[in-house]
Amino acid sequence: MKKTKKNNHRLIIQIVCIMIPFLIIMVSAAIYSMYRGSVNGYREAQKDHMGEFLEDQIALQFFKHAEFFDYWEKHPELLDEDLSQIGGYIPNNYFMNHSLDEMAEWLRVQPEESKKTMAYYSYELMKSILEYDMTGKGFESIFIIDISPPNAGYVFYMHDYSNTEQKYKFGDKIDFDLSDHAVLEQVLENKNSKVVYEQTENFIAEGSQYIGYKPIIINNEVRAVIGVSYDWSELRSSLIMSVMNTFVLGVLGITAAMILLFVLIRSKVVSPVRKIQNGLRDYIETKDSSQIQSEMSKIKTKNEFGILSQDISDMAVAIDSYTNEIVALTGERERVAAELDMARNIQVSQLPSTFPAFPERTEFDIYATMTPATEVGGDFYDVFTVDDDHLAMVMADVSGKGVPAALFMMMSKMLINNFASMGYEPAEVLTRTNEMLCRNNKGRMFVTVWLGILEISTGKVTAANAGHEYPMLRQPDGKFELFNDPHGFVIGGFKNKKYTQYEFEMKKGSSLFVFTDGVTEARNAERKMFGADRILDALNKDPDAMPKALLEKVHDEVNAFVGDAPQFDDLTMLGIKILD
Repeated sequence: MKKTKKNNHRLIIQIVCIMIPFLIIMVSAAIYSMYRGSVNGYREAQKDHMGEFLEDQIALQFFKHAEFFDYWEKHPELLDEDLSQIGGYIPNNYFMNHSLDEMAEWLRVQPEESKKTMAYYSYELMKSILEYDMTGKGFESIFIIDISPPNAGYVFYMHDYSNTEQKYKFGDKIDFDLSDHAVLEQVLENKNSKVVYEQTENFIAEGSQYIGYKPIIINNEVRAVIGVSYDWSELRSSLIMSVMNTFVLGVLGITAAMILLFVLIRSKVVSPVRKIQNGLRDYIETKDSSQIQSEMSKIKTKNEFGILSQDISDMAVAIDSYTNEIVALTGERERVAAELDMARNIQVSQLPSTFPAFPERTEFDIYATMTPATEVGGDFYDVFTVDDDHLAMVMADVSGKGVPAALFMMMSKMLINNFASMGYEPAEVLTRTNEMLCRNNKGRMFVTVWLGILEISTGKVTAANAGHEYPMLRQPDGKFELFNDPHGFVIGGFKNKKYTQYEFEMKKGSSLFVFTDGVTEARNAERKMFGADRILDALNKDPDAMPKALLEKVHDEVNAFVGDAPQFDDLTMLGIKILD
């Protein structure tokens, strides 16, 4: 057969075409992540810095008093007046020896001339505090503005440290729409003094700013905010430049990676593929498995192509030894049968088999058996103490047969045991077990369960039934009767199913018998089922017998009824008797 050498690099081109977009996406994602991380990191750092400054701002003490606030707002001309012409009398060292509360009281009761003097000096004192506290903080600006209608925008104080010409001064009014500042609207609505932050454009200065606001609350109303800002535009430009540099480096890195990738693919991929191709074409013509084995052994690459070459050699040998393979498959079937038998033994070994199960307890006697069918099934029972006064009894039947049913049985048994041991009531145990089994239940398997928890000291049984057979109950000096208890849906059928529970009392001398449908549906040669009535007849032949004798009697009756007919389902039974 003619060997073509065309398109020797097609695989390389295809791989490179796949890798380039992938690498570009990775670099772009890394760059975007770096940018967003830098932005978020900057914001968080500035929040801490601005928040600490605003929360500790001493100048806010002046705004605890409406007297200062109202007077400054009503007299925007205050700082333009010549203080020497204002008049009014304020005692020497008054500001050194009096608190803000006393100063506010002075401002309230003094004549107008003295009020002006007090307001002027108070404002200058507040301004001095702000400017002193701002030293070395690195903020672009600091401001105090009214945000409450109708004076929203009134400037009490503003200083832009990046600009010698101040855009706004005391008494000016900023024309802005409060609806453009959602955080300020929320502050007015919530009346909260917590520091808030926003990124805004052309508000207190030209360009983009990142601002922290500290609400000023007077008489339980938000009247103004004190704020500090950073120039966001400068940081953004720096970040964009950094991103662009990273992008250029990324592109150069991708180019270098593509060159290296081309060389590696040619040596590690194309050459082995070509050898495998030639070897297969030779084998198609010659059917000589020894020749292709020799050719494939020359491929020494320790990757998937080396494994593939070995697989091709093995395939050639397998084709030549097809008859021997049939023999091997027969042996494999026998091995599978042996493994199924082992699985059946493992399944049975997981069930309580030592009786009496609780030799130290004299209040009751309990016994259980499971006779497995020829195929691995999903029946199981369990008995265990939840605590010193509560005994859990489980009887369950998994849908289907084989290893999947056995695995589902093991999971169901473990979940029921775990949830019951946590102290949950039967209905909650079944509800939680159902939720766990419904997760990823691609096989759509389900299990019927009867769960009862006996309070040993009182004989009260709390039980729940998830689609299982009705139990059979005998009260003292009576006969076994079918107990038509409330039924819920099977476990594993649908999510979000809730289960109900019920209670009944087992007095001293009473007995309980639970089982799976393998007992009632046992069939004889005429395909008739054993049925619940025959179970009751077998139990009531000696209703006061101990659980082991009762179960053996039922099993004998089933065997006599079935005769030589094959057993298609597990026979699982459990009995308990409350002792006198």
